[in-house]
Amino acid sequence: MNSIETMNHRDLRHLFAAAGRAHHAVYGGPNERWARWYAEWMYGEMLKRLTSSPSVDQVEAWLIDADSQYRTEEPDGTWPGHYADWFLAWDADEDTPS
Repeated sequence: MNSIETMNHRDLRHLFAAAGRAHHAVYGGPNERWARWYAEWMYGEMLKRLTSSPSVDQVEAWLIDADSQYRTEEPDGTWPGHYADWFLAWDADEDTPS
């Protein structure tokens, strides 16, 4: 079972966008530890909708992987939508999106 299936794409996309706005308000732009900051900021809200409980470290790793894939495959697309797609594709049995 996909552990994030209870989160719909729109909700997750909006959560990523809100995290982006909050991160920008705090840092004014990119920073080296962005993925950790996002993971910690989003974690509580994500857990309200998850059927399982990934660690903050796992969410951080997913963010780094999603960002790498986004930059490689969709540099002109919207990152919140791409990250939502990536997270929703995550397979609980593999620790990576399918």
